[in-house]
Amino acid sequence: MSTRGTRTPTHDGAPDATSDDWLADGQIRTYRRGQKIIEAGTPLAEWIAISGGAAFLAAKVAADTRVAVAALWLGDVIGADSPLGKLAARYDVTALVDVTTIHIPMPRMKDASVPQRDAATGELYAATASRLQDQITMRLAGNGFQRLISVLATLAAALSSSQRAGTVGNSLALPVSQACIGQLSGLSRRQTWIYLGQLAERGWSRTSRTKVTLEGLNAWLSLMGEVESRGLDCIATVDQCDMTLSQLASSRTTLK
Repeated sequence: MSTRGTRTPTHDGAPDATSDDWLADGQIRTYRRGQKIIEAGTPLAEWIAISGGAAFLAAKVAADTRVAVAALWLGDVIGADSPLGKLAARYDVTALVDVTTIHIPMPRMKDASVPQRDAATGELYAATASRLQDQITMRLAGNGFQRLISVLATLAAALSSSQRAGTVGNSLALPVSQACIGQLSGLSRRQTWIYLGQLAERGWSRTSRTKVTLEGLNAWLSLMGEVESRGLDCIATVDQCDMTLSQLASSRTTLK
């Protein structure tokens, strides 16, 4: 872990730093891909929010077994008083890609001299809880293919703004292995390989051992909004998902 000093961060989904000077008290830290940010069960003595990159949450289900639960990113709160734990962390939080975080000691967070803080952090807590609940609901409600599609669309949203180096035209290289995508989807490696292959045949992805590249990024970024509007049936099978993504891609082209 490296510390880059203190500055006033600005990012989508977070309060405007120009009006919320309390964020300037935060210490900025960076975590490299695969580095653990928080360990489940440890005390949460700091308010911690993600200001860049994306992280994934894992729950301990056995002595040596952890299951990936969800991904969180820009603007999400992962530290004290967040939906992920009040006094102690409920999940392991690990950097999915390089992650930048803001750390503020809890005594400073509770300083009554900063009245705008409660409203500002309340919005961040609500956004984090909503993202977490949406992903957990999908894991419980969706079939295997739907869960994979949800994870890919979530990663597209999480990484499209922070992984510009991996974005070429209307495609996005996710620096995430097939195995990690499978874990987040609750799938075996074989199931993940089969589903990604089906998407590749339709032209919506390209895969290698170390990463998956999404094609038609604009359609992927609109996909979960479409699912929320039309229901899970629009991504129930590879044919239905292909049709939905094609419609989204076509509508985006028409709008231009």
